Amino acid sequence: MIIAVSNTGRDISPHFGHSDGCTIYHINNSQITEVNYIANPAKKQQVDLFHVHEGNHKSGSCSCRFFAEFILNKIQIDVIVTVHMGGKAYQLFNQCGTNVISGIKGKIDDYLQDYLGKAG
Repeated sequence: MIIAVSNTGRDISPHFGHSDGCTIYHINNSQITEVNYIANPAKKQQVDLFHVHEGNHKSGSCSCRFFAEFILNKIQIDVIVTVHMGGKAYQLFNQCGTNVISGIKGKIDDYLQDYLGKAG
């Protein structure tokens, strides 16, 4: 199983499109076997195209969709964890068979420990 967690520092990012990136955890038998990182290229862009405001979620032009496409072009993941994600990104992940878990707040390490404890 491959789980991606959007992060801002060591915390689960409050907004997927504004995250620093995603930490990718490969899990086998409730153990983390490999960890990778994908930086959010939209975070580096200072272009208005990727500047997110309330209205962009409805039009699908927010950085969530851009980052989702970027990740999906690099790796197939089973689960993505974040606090909030725009609708277009949510749809993209679902179309690719990725389970989106949103509304999760706090430290990534705490979440993973809890998740792995429930999986084992």
